[in-house]
This record gives sequence, structure tokens and C-alpha cells, in this order.
Amino acid sequence: MENSSLLLAPLLGSYHLMVLGKMFLAFLLGSIIGLERELKHKPVGIKTCAIIAITTCTLTIVSIQAAEHYAQVSENIRTDPMRLAAQVISGIGFLGAGVILHKKNDAISGLTTAAIIWAAAGIGIATGAGFIFDALIATAMILIAIRFSPLIQRLVRRKGRKKKNKIIIHLGSSAAIAAVTNLLIQNDYRIENLSVKDLANGEVRVQVRCLAIEQSMLKDVYTLLKTEPEVLSVELFEN
Repeated sequence: MENSSLLLAPLLGSYHLMVLGKMFLAFLLGSIIGLERELKHKPVGIKTCAIIAITTCTLTIVSIQAAEHYAQVSENIRTDPMRLAAQVISGIGFLGAGVILHKKNDAISGLTTAAIIWAAAGIGIATGAGFIFDALIATAMILIAIRFSPLIQRLVRRKGRKKKNKIIIHLGSSAAIAAVTNLLIQNDYRIENLSVKDLANGEVRVQVRCLAIEQSMLKDVYTLLKTEPEVLSVELFEN
């Protein structure tokens, strides 16, 4: 019992508890980021992000300790305390490159997962260097960016989507198609798509899709088209 207490005494010192706390926090933050990837069934999950965060945290602690140790050994030895951490940033890029895929249709996938790997490394370094607040804020902001960016993209796309109007015109004969389309173009109605269908009774059904027409102008479109003698009926729809 006494021997066990002697062995545990150094580990329970304030410095070792601080190191243990840093490594546990790096494990926790890395796991939180990895959980988001795990839920989306991505190749990088909890285990990978936790390992990256713990390893980079350890290397940062070792790098700082080594610089302080050798500075005490000799006044002539001066090393950068973040030397190992700097090498981690460039080295982790090779791991991230392994999850980026170039598909046949020139689409690229895996960029977010690669960024998560880099982020886990950054959080591990920040935790190992003692910048706990920075690591916590970075983790929170990364999660917010990942979870809310799809919602923002959908909102922007929905607002940016141009409304269109569909006009269905029944004509007595196909000879009037050119006259109707020219009438719309001359009055600055922008035609995006036009389809023609012959009906069984000899009439022609013309469907015109125009870019958004203001509500006040819908009546003008109806009146304009009805001036053509071959126009039998007009239907207006807003998409």
C-alpha cells in the first residue's frame, strides 16, 4: 500500500494533474467534433478525431516541456517551444488529403471532413499550449458552422430563386403561335421556355414559361393575349 502511494504521489502533483486535465479536455473536444461526422456516417468519426486531438495535445505539451528543460540544462540551448506543434500543422494535411475524393462528374467530396481533421489537430494544439478558452470557443463555433450552414444555404437559395409565371394559351390553329410569341416579346415579357401540343379537336395548346411577372401586370398579359383573334383561352399560373 505504501509503495502504491509513493508511485501515485508524483502523478497527483499539481503539474501532472494539469497535464492530465489538458489531455482529457482534448479527448473530450475531439470526440464532440468527431461525433458530428459519425452521425453523418463519414469516414472520420469519434475515434479518429479524439486520437488526433490527444496526439497533437501531447506533442504540444512535450514540445513546451522540452524547450523549458533544455533551457535550464544550458544557457546556450534555446529552442522554440512550439516547434513540434508547427510540424504537426503541416503533417496533418497528408491525413486530410486521404479523405478528399474526386468523383467522375468532377465533383469533389470530403473537404469538410478534411477540414474537421485539421480542426481537431488545432484544438489539440490549443489545449496542449494552455489556451483552454480558445479551444472551447473554436469547438463551439465549428459545431455551429457545420450544423447551421445547410439551413443558411437553403434559406439563401430559396430567397435567390426567381419566381416564374406559366401561361397556357389555347389557339385555334398553329399559325397563331408566332404571332403570340412575338406579341409577348415585343411587350418585354421574357420567355424562358415554350412548349406546343396539338389537341384532338385541331386546336393547339401553347405553354409559355416567363420570368416573374408583377401582380399588377398579370391583367395586362391576359388583355394583351386576348386581342389576338386565334386565342381561345388564357390561363395564368405563378410558380
